[in-house]
Amino acid sequence: MIELDNLDVKILAHLQSNSRESFQEIAKRCLTSVPTVKSRVDRMLELGIINKFTIDIDNAKLGITEAILLVNAKPGAVRRITEELRGIEEVKELYVTSDSDTAIVSRVAGDMQRILAIQERIGLTDVNNIRILSVKNAYGKDSTIPLASSSITLTCSYCEKKVTGDAVKKKFDNKDYFFCCTTCQGEFEKKYTKMAARI
Repeated sequence: MIELDNLDVKILAHLQSNSRESFQEIAKRCLTSVPTVKSRVDRMLELGIINKFTIDIDNAKLGITEAILLVNAKPGAVRRITEELRGIEEVKELYVTSDSDTAIVSRVAGDMQRILAIQERIGLTDVNNIRILSVKNAYGKDSTIPLASSSITLTCSYCEKKVTGDAVKKKFDNKDYFFCCTTCQGEFEKKYTKMAARI
């Protein structure tokens, strides 16, 4: 398990919301230096925490159909079907559920005829049911980092000590900062206000 501190989490949150954001802008928002941001990003790339920088395309504006593919299969066929689906270009995300009726769920995008043809491109042996549901409305997906995750250790944004117990949380410029106590939060706010006045 890799531990991330509060600065790592903030950098990741910025990159998740906009992977084109410059290190200079991230450094300014995180109250740190550009070399610090670069070294943190390089470290997270090296550790495999960040796999790639990508874009989020609005398929509807390009006339691309999105759908959900549900495959109910016998447990012995799940691995084979999953591998077959992974090789299909239209399959964008793939999940296997832990339901008693083994289900494979995937998000697919492309021409509707090719999406409907997916069921012909996988072996139907041991498949109980296949459903393709066209996505009518796509609402924003939450890509924020779950701060309650056990793999993330919060550090105080001011004194940089590990936060034990409940963290004090405060927003500055629509970004969350975490503190070990209200004293650190107050000192940070003073420092932040001074830096913001210089910009």
